[in-house]
Amino acid sequence: MSRRVKHSQALLIGKIVKTCILAAIGIVMVAPVVWMVSTSFKVEAEVFNFPIQWIPENPTFSNYIKTFTAFPYLSWYINTARNTVIIVIASLLFSSMAGFAFAKLKFKGKNIIFMLYISALMIPAEIRLIPQFLLFKKIGVLNTMWAPILPWAMFVGFSIFFMRQAFTAVPNEMMEAAKIDGCGVVGLYAKICLPLVKSSLVALGILTFTWGWNDYTGPMVYIQDLSKQVLSVGIASFKAQYSANYALQMAGASMALIPIIVVYLIAQKHFIEGIASSGIKG
Repeated sequence: MSRRVKHSQALLIGKIVKTCILAAIGIVMVAPVVWMVSTSFKVEAEVFNFPIQWIPENPTFSNYIKTFTAFPYLSWYINTARNTVIIVIASLLFSSMAGFAFAKLKFKGKNIIFMLYISALMIPAEIRLIPQFLLFKKIGVLNTMWAPILPWAMFVGFSIFFMRQAFTAVPNEMMEAAKIDGCGVVGLYAKICLPLVKSSLVALGILTFTWGWNDYTGPMVYIQDLSKQVLSVGIASFKAQYSANYALQMAGASMALIPIIVVYLIAQKHFIEGIASSGIKG
């Protein structure tokens, strides 16, 4: 057997092994989601039957109906969507402007300020809860929609770092040519650089959308009125006094997952490109 044939066989075996490993990882990651959706169509007594019934024998929509009739689920959905949209817009706006400034503008103390932002990433968000709670109480935004939104606008260290990495890929020669044509700082940001980092903006938008949609700690701490809550906290309130109501929680979680999947499927191409480009520049 020639070396070329042996080499081809080795490559084929390697591909098969990689495919099997990736398939196994994919199954492990998808299985909980499938179980969640399957459980949402079961009654509570069937949730932990063993072996697992991936396809319910008697599927029921009662859990989905109860989420809307017994709880203000629609209000939670609207609150979550509103908060997430504001969070995404604010994060993209502030982080893109700051990232542009740190990557392309020259001003005194730029590196020190940037390092302060990066060092803030090492501070756990839980440590900021009490100071933020006291601050929000003082300015009168507790138990309002702004309480869980403001932290995302105030602490965007990762988003600024992400966009700074993206803007460093924009050629300085292009900016110099625009300056010669009379383009100012705002024009350089909005007309020259921003269109060139579109994929990174989309990637950051998807990440921020996911974080904002799934935010739990902030709304739980800052909002006391259940009707003003978001999905993550609201679904957790499905628990009864003597029962966890897993089937009901899975129904609520299944519907809450839909926007994240839709957003990713629509923008997955730009998401992958943005993550790749922002990850290798610096």
